[in-house]
Amino acid sequence: MNNQRLHFLKHLAYFVCLLFTLASCEKNASTPVNDTIDYSNPQCWFENKQDAMGKDVDLFYVVPTCVWDYTDSLGQTRHHMDIFNAEQRALVNPSIQLAKSVLADSCNFFSPYYRQISMDSWLTLDTALIEERFKLAYQDVADAFHYYMEHDNQGKPFILAGHSQGAKAVIELLKREMTPDISRKLIATYAIGYTVTPEELANYPTLRPAQDSIDTGVLIGFNSVTRPEAVSPLFRDNVVCINPVNWRTDATPAPSYQGFTVSLDTTIHTLIVTGIDEEQYFIPSVETLLPKGNLHVQEFNLYNEDLRKNVLQRIRAYRKTH
Repeated sequence: MNNQRLHFLKHLAYFVCLLFTLASCEKNASTPVNDTIDYSNPQCWFENKQDAMGKDVDLFYVVPTCVWDYTDSLGQTRHHMDIFNAEQRALVNPSIQLAKSVLADSCNFFSPYYRQISMDSWLTLDTALIEERFKLAYQDVADAFHYYMEHDNQGKPFILAGHSQGAKAVIELLKREMTPDISRKLIATYAIGYTVTPEELANYPTLRPAQDSIDTGVLIGFNSVTRPEAVSPLFRDNVVCINPVNWRTDATPAPSYQGFTVSLDTTIHTLIVTGIDEEQYFIPSVETLLPKGNLHVQEFNLYNEDLRKNVLQRIRAYRKTH
């Protein structure tokens, strides 16, 4: 078994264990969610931003949903992460570390803790409720992003990235926060595991879908399933998808070095993965949101080397034109 395969299996086992931990964790905590977050405090960032200097490209990453509803010390049910609670950070940190290991070889790494909404919120499938609760989560991400741009970026080109709820957050950053100066420095946005509707694409010119492996200033997005009926009910209107194995937007099948094949279904704008055991990735407790055959939670593992290589490709392409 080669080293790449061992590396994949290591991360796969670790992430699956993490997700089952999330699905069965105790939903309580002792500290209330804080009313304000001061992103000048290094403790509001993963690893206190200790790996955020020395390179000439930055990566700003927003973590996916890793917490559930919990009861605070006052007996109130909370639907947002308490970013200073050690138990909740312990749920979030492995997912940030995984993304860092895949995307940030060549980048200074910035990942803010934010009051992400809970998995219980997503499982309602109530889009109005989700959007209402997400307002607080997004405000934190936007505040962190503006702090980063003002105090940490120092004129460097940068990459935006997020998975799941984090992908939603970076899509909203593209829609709401992009000035011409910021856009000039943006190498690409990896918004993995979320959805962009036809209306969003039509109304926001900053949402420019990637067409190949080296275009810059673009949005890279995809969702993965083993069969069309496994698409998440929240993602059925998605229109942005690129195949991260061959970096095409047509239906050309792409064999992965890991032994499966990825094809883009251009009707539902979703990746269809064959040659993989869907039972391995099925989590019954989140079936309402992620039906059997949905590979949402494994996308960093499935495409880890493809994504790692592509970050370097896009950085090099950006440097050639700037």
